[in-house]
Amino acid sequence: MASPGEDKERQMLGLFLVPGVYMRVMAETVRQLGHNDRPLYEGLSFTAEDLKENDSRVFVTDAILMTQRALDLAGKDGLSFLLARELRLTIHGTLGFAALTSPTFADALDSVRRYLLLRAPFLSMSQSETDGEVLVKLCSDFDVPGLYPFLAETVSATLILLTDQLLDREDAARHGFELVDGKLPGVVVKLSKPEPAYYRDFASQLPVRFEYDQADEMMVFPKALLDVRMRLADAEASRMARDQCEFELQKALKEQGDIALAVRNMLRTMPAPLPSLEAMAERFCVSSRTLKRRLAEKDTSYREILESVLKDRAIQLLRYTNQSVSEIAYELGYADLSNFSRAFRKWTGKSASEFREGGPDPAPEVGP
Repeated sequence: MASPGEDKERQMLGLFLVPGVYMRVMAETVRQLGHNDRPLYEGLSFTAEDLKENDSRVFVTDAILMTQRALDLAGKDGLSFLLARELRLTIHGTLGFAALTSPTFADALDSVRRYLLLRAPFLSMSQSETDGEVLVKLCSDFDVPGLYPFLAETVSATLILLTDQLLDREDAARHGFELVDGKLPGVVVKLSKPEPAYYRDFASQLPVRFEYDQADEMMVFPKALLDVRMRLADAEASRMARDQCEFELQKALKEQGDIALAVRNMLRTMPAPLPSLEAMAERFCVSSRTLKRRLAEKDTSYREILESVLKDRAIQLLRYTNQSVSEIAYELGYADLSNFSRAFRKWTGKSASEFREGGPDPAPEVGP
């Protein structure tokens, strides 16, 4: 289990903590599928008994190893979908409560996007819009070979199942989102992995369609769905839950071992225009000189990280929306189109128009 003394001794991944309840539910799901769950704990810093504590936390390094073992045992049985079904709202703590009491689906989605790091520190979400759709993209901040497809499928399925449970059915119907053959109209999950054999066993039980062999991990929602009320909407209760999530997030980011990753994660949760070095330093309760020095120790700078986040957003907007280049530049916080154009060519070796017309991927040797 994690302890304050161990926190200071662990480096990078070890300083990220995962709620122990997630690991407990995963082990229980593996056992329900008829497998022996005891090998999942071998050599780890916690036991099954430890995970019974409501506030237990485990290091991400241990969580990744345990998840790989669970996947090896039960991945072909559809562990991802079964686990998503077991991860009920109350398991997610204050984040689940913030989503449940959000006034609208847009507010619930914003809470999940911003505070996902508190529950799944190896994943982050970004959001963009087209004329009629909201695109919520998942990405991994760590290299977890063989695990990312499973994690993306599990997290997507969990969010979709919670969405289905939390929407106010009557208000959804008024907005044109009454269930059709058990499915939410217009909502799709896209995953890059090949379609697994077990999907056919779960497809009829899921409230949306999952599409495989896609370019990215992404959930697609009709924009009108954002206005639907949540089943137990309570703006004041949701605000209090978000305040608690914000406190936890700031504390977690401040204590992270890799300050560069902490800054990048923070920037990914923030709308444009992104903050200055001085404003970001205030969030971490340090001086701008200290933040600059700590980033230099990681062989990077705040400007490099900022531009990396802006590049990712620009590529997503060019790839998945019909916004003009000038609209994208404005959305990213650029007051001058020429400044954005110069920056994009530096990042990718192409103009924004060439990128949109000629290929989905930036030139690897030119990016930051």
